[in-house]
Amino acid sequence: MKFIAIQGEKGSYSEIAAKSYFGKKIEISNSFSFKELFDKVKRKNVDYGLIPIENSLYGSVLDSLDLLQKNSLKIVGEINLQITHNLLSTKKYKSSQIESIYSHPQALAQCSVFLDSLKNVKLIPSYDTAGSSKNLRENNQGKKAIIASKEAASIYGLKIIKSNIQNKKKNFTRFLVISNKPINPKIKRPKSSISIELKSIPGALHKALSVFALREIDLVKIESRPLPDKPFQYLFYIDFIGNLKDQNIKQALKHLKEISISIKIFGTYEFGKFIYN
Repeated sequence: MKFIAIQGEKGSYSEIAAKSYFGKKIEISNSFSFKELFDKVKRKNVDYGLIPIENSLYGSVLDSLDLLQKNSLKIVGEINLQITHNLLSTKKYKSSQIESIYSHPQALAQCSVFLDSLKNVKLIPSYDTAGSSKNLRENNQGKKAIIASKEAASIYGLKIIKSNIQNKKKNFTRFLVISNKPINPKIKRPKSSISIELKSIPGALHKALSVFALREIDLVKIESRPLPDKPFQYLFYIDFIGNLKDQNIKQALKHLKEISISIKIFGTYEFGKFIYN
């Protein structure tokens, strides 16, 4: 049986993603923070970790990106989970009766249109959607509600006041599976991830992108993050189609070293499936 570390409580979207990826016969290790999750994987307390890395509506999960860079862990898998948000409470209140709503900041942002339609409601960020469900079950005072999954409603005995309250139906979160070691299976649709710190030379980013373009390597994402110890200088995260073992990619990385201060390899993994929830 595999042990999987996630951030959040039972009933979280991370747990749903983990069971969708690994199957239901797994043991979940719940973590309060992303750092705690990474530490569990690093210390080999679990077999794998699963982290949200990007939402299709609201972009990257910056804590996950930064911790990937700080740690020497490998990306070994990916899954894209459709996120369906629901307004839950201990009683079947009307939406207009709710006085305060708790949830993870990303969940609140993804439901902003619905939340803007409510009057005189206090929005209170929480560390986790399912954690908000658990807290509401344990501290049932006042006309409070939370935003979470249907699974959380079932686990914590909450009522669904309104379903599908996210801004867009096509609301997906991309999760990455992380491990201490890379995997070497036969990958049908390989995708690879790296980060680079470029030298401070004219046209450095253009030259870096040309390394891939000249070899017809398809970039699927590029994102910059500030370097903490170098004000207004940046690290670039790059995802591309292909296997790091491919000869053209080896040549691309060799060329990239000429214009880079450092290159970090996160790994090659199977292009993530889309799971409709």
